[in-house]
Amino acid sequence: MVPPLRRAGADVVVLGFVDLDAFLGPEAVCGKLPPDLTDAGLLSLLREYDADLAVANMGQIGQERLLPVYARVGATWRSSGQRMLAHSEDFAWLATDKVWLHSVARQRHWPVPRGTVCDDPAALLAAAGTLGLPALVKEACSEPFAGRHYVVDSRSLQQVCQDVRYPVLVQAAVEGEEFGVELLTTPSGTIAWPVAAMGRLDSDCAPGKRVRVAPAVLPDQAHEELVEVVRDIVDAFGPAGPWQLDFAVGDDGRPYLIEINGRLSGMTNLSWTSTDVDPHAAHVAAALGYPSPRCRAERVALELPVRNGAVLPPVPAGVELRPFPGNPANRGPLHLGYHRAVLGIPADREDSAREWLLSVPEELLLASPRMALDQLTRGMLALKQGGSVVTSH
Repeated sequence: MVPPLRRAGADVVVLGFVDLDAFLGPEAVCGKLPPDLTDAGLLSLLREYDADLAVANMGQIGQERLLPVYARVGATWRSSGQRMLAHSEDFAWLATDKVWLHSVARQRHWPVPRGTVCDDPAALLAAAGTLGLPALVKEACSEPFAGRHYVVDSRSLQQVCQDVRYPVLVQAAVEGEEFGVELLTTPSGTIAWPVAAMGRLDSDCAPGKRVRVAPAVLPDQAHEELVEVVRDIVDAFGPAGPWQLDFAVGDDGRPYLIEINGRLSGMTNLSWTSTDVDPHAAHVAAALGYPSPRCRAERVALELPVRNGAVLPPVPAGVELRPFPGNPANRGPLHLGYHRAVLGIPADREDSAREWLLSVPEELLLASPRMALDQLTRGMLALKQGGSVVTSH
């Protein structure tokens, strides 16, 4: 529990998109913000309730487009002497608009897949012809699980041309493996949870269906470029609060920046299980002005995509099993026909965890036990090496 900010003679008033009571003490009065907000509407609510603090989006689906609203209102609210941890507007657009991100990345020499911005169907067809298929077509602004199209042939390309909202970014599909990292930037610095290996990139663009593991070690070149990108984002664009970065290592050995999100993500279950530091609680603590914790991998977090209705065997002693923990905005565990069970495996429980994975009937999982064993091996090696550390206080 995060001790609340106090003010003399009254409760602390906190507004947010989710129920924050689990993260705050009894002196805090929490109000829930409506799902649709404008700059004027949010400012009006803050003033009407005499709020001490507004906690920006903690990852709730449907709120991605509000990051610029939070940015502008946060700047106005702080200028009047109030408190609100929110990203700068520059960073909000970087995390919200994929077309803008691609343009900025090219200007600042961040490693991104080959791509072209298109304003109409004719330009999209031409770009796909130049880049080759398969390709990814990304709408400039979209919510999670939407606005991305994996195009494999001319028929699907013609359909996408009709369906998308322009402008779009057309990118060459990277063949390789996806990685992710969650970060929290505050006035005192930036911390990062362990890098997670998300499995091989696929046409579904759905890492939640793969076996994911944290910590993971990136290849040297990818690690060095990731560190430089994070440093440049912090210095030049002013994130303030939680954010997340997706990175790929292609089969050609080169790193590629895939996406920047200005929120916590579906990785929080891995981050929390590996470190015992809940990113959501850390976010609220930072918004209240408390120091950020240090994040260090204490165990391997192995995430299994489990079919809904499946019952996993009891885990061995010393191994923890959590069904989709870590996201107060999506309490699950049922999610798109499957849920994500996360194993917390200390270094001295590797052998028993392997035996358990071999005992799980394959029909219970969306991925093979062999994939899980391979990811466990990777996680244990990374745990012994300390993982890929991309930033510190």
